[in-house]
Amino acid sequence: MKKILIVLSFILFTNLNAQAMGLFYTNATYPITATGAKVKDLSTLKKGSASANSILFCVEIGDASIDKAAKNAGITKITHIDVHQKSIFIFWSKTTVNVYGE
Repeated sequence: MKKILIVLSFILFTNLNAQAMGLFYTNATYPITATGAKVKDLSTLKKGSASANSILFCVEIGDASIDKAAKNAGITKITHIDVHQKSIFIFWSKTTVNVYGE
C-alpha cells in the first residue's frame, strides 16, 4: 500500500508541475501573447512553428522558442503567439510554439 501511495504521489507531483496538462491525455492550444502589431489582412500572416518533446519528464529534446519559430517562417514582425501541448500520461509530451506575423 505504501508503494502505491508513493507512486500516486509522484504522478500527481509531476503532473502538477506541468502547465495546464490533463492527467492522462492533453491535446490543447493556448494563447500566450499578442504584441498589438496592426495587421490589415489576417489571411496574409505567416505561421512559424518550433517544437520540443519530453519522455517520462526526464529527457526533453528540441527548441520550442519563439525566436526559433519566427526564424523558421521568416517572420520579423510578430502579431501573436500560441502554444499547443499534446501529452500521453507521463510517457510522452510535445510542446509546439506557433508564431504568427509578417
